[in-house]
Amino acid sequence: MFGYVRIDKPELRVREYETYRAAYCGLCRSMGKCTGCSSRMTLSYDFAFLLIFRTVLAGEELRTVTSRCPVHPLRKKPMLETSAESRYVSCAAALLLYYKCKDDLRDERGGRRLRARALFGTAKRMRKKALRALPALSVLDERISASMEAIADAEKTSEPSVDRYAALSGELLSEIFAFGLPDVQARIAKTVGYHVGKWIYLLDAYDDLAEDRERDRFNPYLLLWGRDEGTEKSPEHRENVRVALLSELAEAEKAFDLVDFYGYADFYGVLRNILYGGMPKTAEAILSGEKKEKTERTEGKKGNS
Repeated sequence: MFGYVRIDKPELRVREYETYRAAYCGLCRSMGKCTGCSSRMTLSYDFAFLLIFRTVLAGEELRTVTSRCPVHPLRKKPMLETSAESRYVSCAAALLLYYKCKDDLRDERGGRRLRARALFGTAKRMRKKALRALPALSVLDERISASMEAIADAEKTSEPSVDRYAALSGELLSEIFAFGLPDVQARIAKTVGYHVGKWIYLLDAYDDLAEDRERDRFNPYLLLWGRDEGTEKSPEHRENVRVALLSELAEAEKAFDLVDFYGYADFYGVLRNILYGGMPKTAEAILSGEKKEKTERTEGKKGNS
């Protein structure tokens, strides 16, 4: 995932923010245990959201430990204790990274291809560790592989329909959100994952539009709007994207409202903050041209994990 699923920090209560930080740092610690220390550098806000969401759906008991991390070795920090869900999210993140690198090696050129080549060996080792840690994820591994192939095949058709490609991305994320959960919880997770996945795809494609035009890469908006420079600045186009993004969030929120948050008040505040505040603000910053998110995808890269 891409780091767009963020909190709106000023609107969080102190206790909620501390809970979010504990989840983020706990996931970072879990990734180090499950898929290797290097995997910590791939941690994104999106997976912190996934951990919190699945922890609530799975009804896991929240346990916090105080521990040091490699970035801040002199000061202990509160972290969620490694759990079944943190192990799952750590391993799922490794699988997704592996197939993303594999896809970039096949389709990308220039800097992106070089980055994928540099990361591929690490991603391959992470995937092996993930499947060794949780053998049941071989099923999810196959589903991610099939979904990535379906997206690649769809892009080859060059059909001018953003929603078609976004839907395939949504289906991929819905599998990751729902895998292994009981029936009712899986249906809720699948719906939230599907619409969050579409939201991420729509925003990421818009965020990449100018660069993709310059480097002659695939981008569904270029197929839909043409390759004229500055089309993303058209008020009409921006408004269309804004409406599509809000629509996906509205659908995700409908499923979110079905979740039982009894015993998870702080997590409820965090997730609600992300869906109703952080994600809309992130989208608006990109649509308005105020911020280019590509340079700040993961908090770990800034040394805050």
